[in-house]
Amino acid sequence: MTNNSQDNNFQNSNSENINSQNDNSIAMMNKENQNLEQTNTPTNNARAIIINVDDLGLSDAVNQAVIRLAERGLIGASSYMVGGSISADTISRLSELNVDVGLHLDLTGIFPSDLLGSLKPLLITSYLRRLKPAIVTDIINRQFDSFEDTFGRAPAFVDGHQHIHQFPVIRQCLIKALTTRYGEDAQNTVCARVTTPLVNDIKSQVIYHLGGKSWRKLCADNNITTNDKFGGVYGFDTDTAQLSALWNQWLSAAPRTRFLTSGLYNLDINLASQGTYSQYGSTTPAIHSVPLGLPRDMKTSLIMCHPAVPNSGWQDDIKQAREREFEWLMSYQFEDLLLQNEVRLMSWSDITKGN
Repeated sequence: MTNNSQDNNFQNSNSENINSQNDNSIAMMNKENQNLEQTNTPTNNARAIIINVDDLGLSDAVNQAVIRLAERGLIGASSYMVGGSISADTISRLSELNVDVGLHLDLTGIFPSDLLGSLKPLLITSYLRRLKPAIVTDIINRQFDSFEDTFGRAPAFVDGHQHIHQFPVIRQCLIKALTTRYGEDAQNTVCARVTTPLVNDIKSQVIYHLGGKSWRKLCADNNITTNDKFGGVYGFDTDTAQLSALWNQWLSAAPRTRFLTSGLYNLDINLASQGTYSQYGSTTPAIHSVPLGLPRDMKTSLIMCHPAVPNSGWQDDIKQAREREFEWLMSYQFEDLLLQNEVRLMSWSDITKGN
């Protein structure tokens, strides 16, 4: 009797423990599902973000990164270097994916000109006002001409390789070219990038103080649409964990806009449990939502990036950083970060249509 009683007590105790564990597991699952639903529920206080890939045209590896990210709906814009190359198929695909392509004004990269050289001498010469406006204007117009010949239209926006578009003399020549070429043409409204920092790190502040404030004022005085804040500045020497932390810093610092719905919507698709979206082809559905209406007081942040697909057929000073960026931007973790920060992915076209 004693043994049977002990056995029964042991079995009852075991059963109670199992039931308790099951209850705890169910409670934890319910909590996780609730958190997931909250994360994926669109909010009406979202952060308007343009993710822009710089250096389109620099290499096929960069061009392919732009296409792959656009097919995932993760970018809204890309800046083209007219000294580079791009195929007609790539241009057509970018149009199909509604990617705004702008001019990446280049005096220090690959566009052949009388001023082509490294950044430091150009910076010094511009601040000493020794640049000849006629020469600068000619180079700017040649780059606009080349862009229009390649894409068959005006650029959606303009920015600068190594931010040279905001330097003294260059910025005055650029504003004059913009207003002369496109100022009165409603069909060719060209926007412009400003570098007002999202976060107050030293490098972002240095970039902004090298003409950023004056450039922003020139744009405002000439009714040129710009972004409000700017991020994406770092030293290209980080690992993936540090890159993740930087993106979280930029996204979380972006101002919110009341009555703006967050714009990432995941679709239920069958993907492998590990790896990144870079494994998958163009059949992977996009997660970029098209805005139905935008608040007039919307604050827009632009975050630049410099990805390239892994490719041994070319070289670049920051090639490893570009490939690391691509893997990060195509990862599940990056998509989750956008969701957590209640991001509304935007393009320049979204902004100009709302105005």
